[in-house]
Amino acid sequence: MLETHLLGFQAIRGPRVSLLRRAPEHAKFLRDCWDDKDFMALYRLAQNRREGIAQIRKRLAREYKKLPKDLRKFEWVIERNATPSQEARLIGLAAIADYQPSHQRGEFLIGILDPEEQKTGVGLEASLLVLDFAFNVVKLHKFMSFVYGHNQASQNNTQHLGFIQEALLREHIYYQSHGYVDMYQNGMLESDFRGNRRLSRLSRRILKRDITQEVPEPKVLPDDYLKQAEQQFKAALQKNTA
Repeated sequence: MLETHLLGFQAIRGPRVSLLRRAPEHAKFLRDCWDDKDFMALYRLAQNRREGIAQIRKRLAREYKKLPKDLRKFEWVIERNATPSQEARLIGLAAIADYQPSHQRGEFLIGILDPEEQKTGVGLEASLLVLDFAFNVVKLHKFMSFVYGHNQASQNNTQHLGFIQEALLREHIYYQSHGYVDMYQNGMLESDFRGNRRLSRLSRRILKRDITQEVPEPKVLPDDYLKQAEQQFKAALQKNTA
């Protein structure tokens, strides 16, 4: 049986967490995230937060039928993997937002909902999975990260990952609970990513592989080989259906 993996549809698995493409069954969790004021004060999410669960489910159902590249975004829920003593559960959100294929650029978003889970390091593992996907699968040239000025801890974490602060946008946006707030603009080029020794060490320790190593492009098979393989496939199919 042939299996097709469309870009952005398959789950991205790590030792402790997985990134699952957002689907209708995640509607309630998204609503829970939006209702958490502390979480939303730090996580940038360009959505209509007045949507109810039923509306979110319908929107996710429509989006799920489209390719992420056509939606100009890759959005996931972060799932804590099941263990012998605990079932799998949703703990956060991650995304490559504002994906610009012509510029090979996107915006990095990540947030862990449960404060206790924030202390376990799973946010770092999820970040490594997103970076791996961004540079090795989507082949971004530049990854952007925008952080609210009042979220210094997130800015520190962003820079520790290897993003470089490019600007401080003063009183850049109006936020109801904070008034006008500053925003940090950070960027990571592919060359920054490939040469980041800290990311190399972290990914080898946490993911058991070095995500900074460039994945070789698949070789193009000769036409005669493909024709022979097609003939063998058809022969096997006829044999199995006879």
